Amino acid sequence: MEFKGITVGTYISRKSKNNKEKNVCANCEINAKIQRSKNIDKEKEYDLCKGCEKCYVSKSCKALLTIGRDQTTGKTNRKTFVANTEEQALAEALQYKLDLDKNGGPRIITKSNKTLVELLNPCINEQFMLNKIDKSTLKRKMDTLKQISKASFANKPIAKVTREEVVSYLSSLSKYSESTIKQNYELLCMGFGEAEYQKIIQENFMAGYKRIIKPKSEYVSHKRKSLTIQEERKLVDYLMNVSYEKCSYKYLLLWQLTTGMRIGETLVLDYKNDISLSENKVDIKRTQTKDENGNIIIGETTKTDNGRRTLTMNNISKQIMQKALEHKVKNKNNLLFCKKDGTMILENTINSCLKRIALKLGIGIFEEPNTKGKTVKKTDVHTHMLRGTFATRCAEAKIAPVVLKQILGHKDISVTMKYYIDVDGSFIESETDNAIQYLVDKNIFGVELPKADVA
Repeated sequence: MEFKGITVGTYISRKSKNNKEKNVCANCEINAKIQRSKNIDKEKEYDLCKGCEKCYVSKSCKALLTIGRDQTTGKTNRKTFVANTEEQALAEALQYKLDLDKNGGPRIITKSNKTLVELLNPCINEQFMLNKIDKSTLKRKMDTLKQISKASFANKPIAKVTREEVVSYLSSLSKYSESTIKQNYELLCMGFGEAEYQKIIQENFMAGYKRIIKPKSEYVSHKRKSLTIQEERKLVDYLMNVSYEKCSYKYLLLWQLTTGMRIGETLVLDYKNDISLSENKVDIKRTQTKDENGNIIIGETTKTDNGRRTLTMNNISKQIMQKALEHKVKNKNNLLFCKKDGTMILENTINSCLKRIALKLGIGIFEEPNTKGKTVKKTDVHTHMLRGTFATRCAEAKIAPVVLKQILGHKDISVTMKYYIDVDGSFIESETDNAIQYLVDKNIFGVELPKADVA
């Protein structure tokens, strides 16, 4: 009799009554062979042999329940239940199994020497093959996996990895940024989740109530979301007056400030197919990205599905576009912004240019020791900050968040509100004054506040 995970049967044992004789009598042996050849059940076999004068004959009814497998040795663990009948033994085994199921159930652990790295590699590649991630994300995940692989625990059988090893590794990441920690944590969760799915481990440290939590970053970032109004005014004034010969990226930077386009989207604008001055429209269809080898390429689509959009140029952005078109260089990809030789400009090049300008104008300056220990001046300004600055000015102009979400090409409005709105201090003060004045005008508190209190 067999059930899933349970084997039930009756077992006959014989022992010679004569202590000097180790073997059972010949009749019992012949009897047993005959019964087995005729496939007679154990109960009948027992009835035939129990009257033997030379042997003690006994029977036992057992149920063997598989309750797991040792994750280190691979040895199957079983529990035996003995009763007077097979039905009783089975009932006891089933009841025990039900009790186990209430506490998570018996788990069969497969013996395996697979490491975390060996488990993650196919998982990441499968995501790419199913178009869940693009080439640039594939490269980023593989770079993160390379970082994880330097840890000793990542290259030994995952079944032997301890919770303390994982905690120690995550703790060592606290000096990195939140994004780096997040990328490492997500891959660890994926790897241990896959090990649990393949039944290689019994305890998943990265899931459940007692999971290892993602550590907080101790990294102090100098990056802000946007420029202040005064800083933006200073930057725009410089870009409007500097000659094209001295700053060939002036119209690119002004374009970002007036449209909020991502730098990667801006650098691959097609002056023949994406821009219509007559209709004041700019189609955003693609962005810069990386291939699986980390090389910068022109992507076939935007960063996200919502990133594909059409912008309407206003009077200011249209003038900037006209100037940019006047200085375009003919190239095989029809790139509006490109190098003098027609090749693609890299984001890092624009970022370095912007930082040099910010240092020159004294925008976002802070001091920090360099690798040699010497204190040097740096700036927190970066290209993505121009996008945030545009979004912030839009928010201060009271553009509806749902409209701003569309302009920026975000899927979730919470992203728009959380990462790009960094309203200027003077705007907050003026809006607060307006709110207080509104309360006064409506006599909300039952009395009119003095003029001094209103200010």
